[in-house]
Amino acid sequence: MLLFLVILIPASPAFAEPCSKPAARSKIAETLRLASEQRPVNLTFRTGADGVKLSIGLKSKYPDDMTIILQNDFEQLNVRDDRFDVLLRLRGARERVTVPFHAIKSFWDKSELKCSDG
Repeated sequence: MLLFLVILIPASPAFAEPCSKPAARSKIAETLRLASEQRPVNLTFRTGADGVKLSIGLKSKYPDDMTIILQNDFEQLNVRDDRFDVLLRLRGARERVTVPFHAIKSFWDKSELKCSDG
């Protein structure tokens, strides 16, 4: 049981670097550029943050936070210095999403928590 607890501690949000730090944002941008079917990327972002662009339907369904997994059902991923935009395929519909890095609450690369703002 002790070994199990040791494995969980590094993945805890309390031990992850804050996503709001410039170094974390740089890592997010670098990792997003590598997102593919072989390298899934998970992130949670604040849907009401300045600069987030979502359809009215997604905004009403996710009024506070939204988690997306970039693995299979996405295309046209464009990563910039301060944000990314992507075309998601959700239940057969295409949805364009724009997320500034300051809106990201947590970011996972593969199954490793890279940053978290709690």
